[in-house]
Amino acid sequence: MRNILILADLTSPLMKPRILMLKDLPYRKYILHNANNVALSEEILSSYEGFIVLEHPEIESLKLRYLYSFFYTLYLLVKLNPKLIVVHWASRLYQNLLLALFGKRVIVHTMGGEINKEEDCYGKKQFFTGILLKNAKVVTGKTQVMKDITLSNFPLLDEKKIKILSFGVEDRFCNIPSDDEKIELKIKLLGKNYKNIFFSIRTFKKIHFHKEIISAFLENYKNNDEACLIVSALSCESDYLQECEMEFDLKHQKNIKLINIKHEQMHEFLHISNAILSLKKFDGISQSIMESLCASVFVIASDIKNHAMLLKHKQNSYLINDFKELNDAFCFVLNNKFQNIDNGMLNRELQKKEYSRILKEEFNV
Repeated sequence: MRNILILADLTSPLMKPRILMLKDLPYRKYILHNANNVALSEEILSSYEGFIVLEHPEIESLKLRYLYSFFYTLYLLVKLNPKLIVVHWASRLYQNLLLALFGKRVIVHTMGGEINKEEDCYGKKQFFTGILLKNAKVVTGKTQVMKDITLSNFPLLDEKKIKILSFGVEDRFCNIPSDDEKIELKIKLLGKNYKNIFFSIRTFKKIHFHKEIISAFLENYKNNDEACLIVSALSCESDYLQECEMEFDLKHQKNIKLINIKHEQMHEFLHISNAILSLKKFDGISQSIMESLCASVFVIASDIKNHAMLLKHKQNSYLINDFKELNDAFCFVLNNKFQNIDNGMLNRELQKKEYSRILKEEFNV
């Protein structure tokens, strides 16, 4: 039986639904977890039934860790001789030299950050990412805009090998609870049946403008017993959090909830929200935006090119160019009805069929 080798960070909530699309393929499927010194829990390991999960040992020295990862990856490539190599996240430095040698068997799923110069696409990271993307047989991105950005930052790529693949959204986000069930969820998650709930959903980093969101919320709803702002405390930048806590006295703001939400619970928080807030100067189509739309929840987002693929102003979203517009955005989403707009990007089954087609045509898998 031939082998498939998958490279991914299994602590990322995005990985499980994407990798499980390969579950029914009649091959031995190996997953090499990233060398990030994060041991996988039994819960994560058990969720990949049918896959053989491989981990790196914990190595404190970054240089030694990269060196070990390089030779371990080489060993696996030679020993397994995989028919297909699936790479989630292209910014892998020296590992990419090895993967490039097997490029005709490689499909790379870009995630956004590694092709964005404001995040991970710079210096030697851009150099090594470029080596992998140039030699891989297929590269995927969520949208045409992401494809255009990839080509602009890596101009030597053959645009024909870049495919559009969004992976869709899990069914649990589409199964919307009844009004009574929503009240029960609000009490369960927040301890109170708030009437108006806003959810600042992105990781707690400066690039996601939580400070500006909190400021606008307090300007409109400070001490309002019917309104609540949920703030994601995931991947928190501690200095930024401390700055916000000092400026807004967050510990004494009863209707602002900083919560570290696991992705397994994300659908519940979306189902009780009137709107999510997702602000960024540059963005792909984040998974949280796709999940919110499937949950029929308004998206308050930055008015940027990529968002036009899914977000329609004053239909399923309120798009802003200035933080001053947040006041109007809050009012709009509370006083208007969400309008569903069909889009194949959100449909997991359609995306799985497209993924299967690409693998069959390009790799005979």
